[in-house]
Amino acid sequence: MNICKFLICFFIGSFSLVFSQHKEIDVYLIGGQSNATGQGYMVNIPSDFSINTEVLLLHSHLMKGEKPYTWTPLHQASESPDRFGVELSMGTKLQEFFPDSKIALIKHAYSGSNLFEDWNPGKNKQDTIAYGIQFKHFVRTVDKGLEDLRAQGYSPKIKAMVWQQGEGDAREDSGIENSKNYGKNLRHFIKRVRKQFGAKKMQFVYGYVIPVNQKVYAGRDEVRSGQRYVDQDSGKSLSLKNAFVVPTDDLPLRADEPNSPYPNDKIHFNTFGVLELGNRFAEKIKEHR
Repeated sequence: MNICKFLICFFIGSFSLVFSQHKEIDVYLIGGQSNATGQGYMVNIPSDFSINTEVLLLHSHLMKGEKPYTWTPLHQASESPDRFGVELSMGTKLQEFFPDSKIALIKHAYSGSNLFEDWNPGKNKQDTIAYGIQFKHFVRTVDKGLEDLRAQGYSPKIKAMVWQQGEGDAREDSGIENSKNYGKNLRHFIKRVRKQFGAKKMQFVYGYVIPVNQKVYAGRDEVRSGQRYVDQDSGKSLSLKNAFVVPTDDLPLRADEPNSPYPNDKIHFNTFGVLELGNRFAEKIKEHR
């Protein structure tokens, strides 16, 4: 082989190696509290629903008995193996919508957590002393997931984050001021997540909380108003580009679950509600892609 042919083969081979080591992968983040961890029951999933295991999933320490911070094919990731969250339907639907893309989900959620303290993202990336405990776990989870994807030869791009949270800020014992500040805190949280991970155009999709008014959630209306105002199309001063709220008041609750162990639970979405919420998140992402 002469020197010219050798150099051509060398450069082509080097280019192919670099290209193969930097495959693009679309990353979607999942966060929030108990309706984000997921209260759907695996046993009640309809028989015609099939999980797309081509989608990758990495979660934090939220599921007992399973090793955290490990990439696996898509499966349930709630507080126990018998339950699931929006990851199943959302990941499957996103792969259906974007068949030519490699999809990866990174999830951290924690039941009962609030935004004003537990998910406090600090003033900026350097303000780590102000980070809430769940925001610390979230950052650790996302950083580990992205690091491992790069080590596997991927070039990860954070496309969107979905968020189901707000009950903790609406509770009577959280204080009405925290309920009133929910919109402001949510707007700041979104901006901080984008800056934290260098994802300026990241979509942020979230669902309304507490469909049924209950005494213990005295700040319900204030939290839901904040959610509405942050939406990019609200016309309010809190509105933020690429932030979208989805309706949830029509989703079935655990009180409606067949053979429900929680027949009075009108806070958490049941199996069918969780599946539909995941679909709605994926549909909203596709709508504004």
